[in-house]
Amino acid sequence: MRLREELPEFSSDMEWLNGSVAKEKLIGEVPLLVHFWSISCHLCENTFGIINRWKKTYGDKFHLVGIHMPITKEDVNNTLIKQKAERMNMTNSIYLDHDLVVSEKFQNRIVPSFYLFDKKGLLRHIQSGESGFRMLEKRLLLLMKDQ
Repeated sequence: MRLREELPEFSSDMEWLNGSVAKEKLIGEVPLLVHFWSISCHLCENTFGIINRWKKTYGDKFHLVGIHMPITKEDVNNTLIKQKAERMNMTNSIYLDHDLVVSEKFQNRIVPSFYLFDKKGLLRHIQSGESGFRMLEKRLLLLMKDQ
């Protein structure tokens, strides 16, 4: 994806954890942070605490959607994904992208990755890896301020 592109649709026929969410519900009021992660990604584990802290600090001033993107054959085990999400206190909606449908729409190949959309659903920031969270938070704060 490129900056200023519109948020792609999430396939409604796939499985979700913690409830599904439609694109229409994600745009219009607050920014959206889309978080790509995988149960076999050790770097991803370091990101959960930061994201949970933001949700605690900023509450409903932004939406959060997780995309579980498998990187190994074992990563498509729904029980293991659910256990990891519970252990990491990820209570947001998590799309189980076993067939990489959403990952392809986002042109995402790396976990962890973050896509930040403004309230209109336009991509404003992309970040991959486990560092740079100050910049990501700064961008998120700017978008929350624009509300």
